[in-house]
Amino acid sequence: MPPLHLIFDLDDTLYAERDYAIGGFRAAAAWAQSTLGATVSVDRMLGLLDEGQLGQLFATVLCEAKPDHSDDDVKNFVRAYGQHEPRLQLFADAADALTHWQSRAKLGLITDGHAATQHAKIRALDLAPRFRHIIATGALGPDRAYHKPHPRAFELMQTSLGQAGVGFVYVGDNLSKDFVAPNALGWKSIWIDRPSHRAQRIHKHTTAPDGGEPHITVHDLRELTKVLG
Repeated sequence: MPPLHLIFDLDDTLYAERDYAIGGFRAAAAWAQSTLGATVSVDRMLGLLDEGQLGQLFATVLCEAKPDHSDDDVKNFVRAYGQHEPRLQLFADAADALTHWQSRAKLGLITDGHAATQHAKIRALDLAPRFRHIIATGALGPDRAYHKPHPRAFELMQTSLGQAGVGFVYVGDNLSKDFVAPNALGWKSIWIDRPSHRAQRIHKHTTAPDGGEPHITVHDLRELTKVLG
């Protein structure tokens, strides 16, 4: 039996990404108040986030709070969000699963996003000691060039942990991008869909493209012991 290589996504797979967003919104609002004298509502930002408008919400709320803002104000507002030091907690089932599999599999992490931001999350969750190899796709190239579904991070993970495709499993939450590359490489793909977290998941409205459907769905990461043996 080949060794098991168990690779995880980070955001909304191991912890609630909404918690990161709330901390970032508070940091951005504090920056706007202290620097621009503008009062930005964290609740307003959360409402836009829940509507699926993460990409537009910063410009929207700053325009509402300070109509005469500059383009640099928007950039600094977003920077305050992205550079805050988060306070995060693993999902209970994720903590249990990582503890269980640490001694039974080679663990890896592939996560999209700006590398500095993702590594701040990894530090906050004290994840580095749990994983053999961690890849933040933002470090692989500019302008999201190697973000999922690009296969580059998965290919690098294979090279780092074992031979191509043998015994590799990827666990993620985002149907639109998480499983395209691992499926194409012959990995097993597992979608984590927690019923208690569905309404708060950042990418809850996504659907799987052709070739990107997960092979298995679990509702709790403790179920991995059942589906993987």
